[in-house]
Parts: sequence; C-alpha cells; structure tokens
Amino acid sequence: MTILSLLVCFASAFGQISDNEKSALIDLYKSTNGAEWTTSWDLNDSPENWKGVTIVGNRVIALSLKNNNLQGEMPASVGNLTNLSVLDLHKNKLVGTIPSTIAHLKSLQTLNVSLNNLSGTFPIALTAMTNLKYLDIYFNNFHGSLPNALAELKNLRRLNLSGNAFDGSLPTSIVEMKSLKEVYLSSNNFTGSIPKGMVALQSLKKLNLFDNNFTGNIPNELVALNLEEFSIANNNFDATSIVALNDK
Repeated sequence: MTILSLLVCFASAFGQISDNEKSALIDLYKSTNGAEWTTSWDLNDSPENWKGVTIVGNRVIALSLKNNNLQGEMPASVGNLTNLSVLDLHKNKLVGTIPSTIAHLKSLQTLNVSLNNLSGTFPIALTAMTNLKYLDIYFNNFHGSLPNALAELKNLRRLNLSGNAFDGSLPTSIVEMKSLKEVYLSSNNFTGSIPKGMVALQSLKKLNLFDNNFTGNIPNELVALNLEEFSIANNNFDATSIVALNDK
C-alpha cells in the first residue's frame, strides 16, 4: 500500500462516527419517515453531510431538525447519542412518548421538542440529565403532575411547559432550582398555590402562570425578585392579593 493510499484511509477513518451513533441516526430517520422530511438525508453519504448533524472529534454533539416534517416516534436508540449537547426537534409531527433511554444523554444541555404531538406524563428520565440548561416541551399533549425530582435539574435556566395538560400543584422542590431564569407554565391545568420560598430563585426573570387554575394568595416575596415578566391572568388567585401586588 502506498503512502498516499494510507493517508486516504486515515482521513476516511478520522471522519467516522461510532456504529452506535450512526445506527441511532438511521433509526431516527426510519422511525420518522425520513424520505418525506423537508430536507432528507442521503444514507449513502457521510453523516457529516446530513442536515442538522454536527460532528466534532468523531462524535455527534448536536442534532437540529426543527421544522423538518419528522413524522412518527422517537426511537429508543436516541439514547445512544451519548455525546449530544443539543437535541432540537422543534415543530415537527412527533407522536408517542419521549423514550426513557434519553436519560443516557448526560451531556445534553438543550432539549427542544416543542410544537409536536408528544404525550404521556412528564418524562422522569429527564431528571437524570443534570447538565440540562434549556428544556422546551411546550405545545404537546403531556399530562399529569410534575415530579419532585424536577429539582434534580440544578443547572436548568429555562423551563417551558406551556400549552400541555399538566395538572396538580407545583412541586415545592422548584424553589431549589436556583439557576432558573425563565419559567413558562401557561395554558395547563395546574392547581394549588404558588410554593413559598420562591424568593430563593434570585436568577428568575420571567414567570408566566397565565391560564391555569392556581388559587390562594400571591406571595409578597415575588416583588423582591424584580421580575421582567410576571403573568398571572386567567387563574383563581385571591383578589385581595392581586390588588396588593399591583399596589407595590
């Protein structure tokens, strides 16, 4: 074998991702009707040329297929993309649940599956992704109450659950999520009162509780947070506390 052919082989090998990662990408393609995507993949081409796939150091670190007409379910093998820091499947036609194997994505910092038709209760597997900073699952068909384990997401900056059918009281553990900057819970079926101790969320800038069934008093301590956005309309809060809040 000549030196030139050796160099060609080396360059080819250097650009390859693992078989597990490639198989996971192909599984996603097949399970979401890849042939009908707005921009499809040529499976005979190298993954580095596939739309939305970012590869660094032979590892898939980001997958962004937003608004690309994905139709179907997320395959369990998505959990084999263990080097992902970004998974963005916003505005597609995904159905079913978020697979529990997503818990394997320990490096994930951004998860956006908003504007799909996903269902089920809040995926408890998400609470294992402790590096997560941005969680957007708004406008789907999720339901049920939020787990106390939500507080495991210590690095979460944005939580957007709007436009689902979540219910029950907010877990009191939310006051432990001190990295939160934005919380959007509008248009769900949440009940109960705002947990005491929200003043501990010193980084919080936006809190949207619009269009739920919250009751009770609005904690005065929220004034101390100097929120840029605080939406509480279309709830059942005590009218006296609303007037008192507006007077501050």
